[in-house]
Amino acid sequence: MSQNSNARRAVIGACIALFGNMGLNSTFSIFLPSFMAEWGEENMATIALSATFGCIMTFICSTFLFAPLLKKWQPRVIFVICGVLAVIYCLICSFANAIWMVILAGLFGGVNLAFGTHAMGVAAITPYFGDFGAKVAKIIALVLASASVGATAFSFLPGALLGVMSWRTVYLVIMAIVVVCNAAAFLIIPKQAASEQSAAGAAQAQTADIPGLTKGQALKTPSFWLVFVGILFLSISYLGISTYMPSLLTTYGMTQSTASAMQGVMQGVGILFVFIGGTISEKLGVKGLILTTVLPLVAGALIYAYVYPNMAVVWLAVICSVLCVTGAMTSNICPVITAALFGNKDLNAINPIFSGGAFWGGAALATQVIGRVITATGSFANGFVTASAICLAGTVGLFAALAMNPMKKKS
Repeated sequence: MSQNSNARRAVIGACIALFGNMGLNSTFSIFLPSFMAEWGEENMATIALSATFGCIMTFICSTFLFAPLLKKWQPRVIFVICGVLAVIYCLICSFANAIWMVILAGLFGGVNLAFGTHAMGVAAITPYFGDFGAKVAKIIALVLASASVGATAFSFLPGALLGVMSWRTVYLVIMAIVVVCNAAAFLIIPKQAASEQSAAGAAQAQTADIPGLTKGQALKTPSFWLVFVGILFLSISYLGISTYMPSLLTTYGMTQSTASAMQGVMQGVGILFVFIGGTISEKLGVKGLILTTVLPLVAGALIYAYVYPNMAVVWLAVICSVLCVTGAMTSNICPVITAALFGNKDLNAINPIFSGGAFWGGAALATQVIGRVITATGSFANGFVTASAICLAGTVGLFAALAMNPMKKKS
């Protein structure tokens, strides 16, 4: 990275904000057994509507509001709003006396997720792409990896605290941490307008000579919609597995704290994969990145479905989790495939639709698609096999999009 201090501050601030906001939104599956114990008359998929409606809000905000708001507000201002949303979300959950209140909280969590995670992190550093030079892909991977660090930390934290305090109190602890993270991001990220922050970065991001398609042009190509559906399907698979994995483990005898720690292991290894995603895309290209993301995920899900129920040992769960966690690199695929198919001209308008819209739209469907299969059939195995099939279908869509690359046709 260059010695530009504003560029370094933008990266550090984005990493801190993504750590807190993604950490907050990774806790739902940890609390799901607590919600089940509190409102036992509700089935799992109904309680998961909190995550479903939340991710629908993420989908709407990322697809339709993200780009317009970035023209009016600086990223640091949006992170302050994320802090306020985190307070509302955690307070409602902490004082909830009915499941509809948890579902309502999910709406606020969804808006926080839209503006506080992947797309927002990339947008915060986009003005400095010129300063990063050839290391842009690695810097993006570093910022995205901070979200996985948050997801990991917040997977271990609730599980540890649940042993010494109520789940309602744990939500208040989480609230305090996320508020501090967003406040820190506000103070660290440079205040100047993007055009003043970095002449080189602004030139890279704004000049009309940058090769690529505008958002309007991209929307008219088959590749755009194939990528949208492909990312949607990959996120249904990965996030569906992530959501129900702790419940699967507790069903086969693992304690809630151990299952929480297992998800922490899954997220922790995910940090490594997300971080090296930039290197993988440089060495193997976007196709190699997709295959590295998908094939281990499918293998891990199938082992969970067919092998783990017959053995139910911790070491096998660790192996399956490590395999499944490659799905975290779906977040790497979004900006990389955007640049490959549509260039950098309108990256901050197109990437949020894939990174926020399709990725979290898939998350909205994941809890219901996989959850309803599990509920209807009474089998976690059927849910995980369904997730594997959806993942493979999404992969076909992404490869079809690359085969019809509009940038190649334009050149």
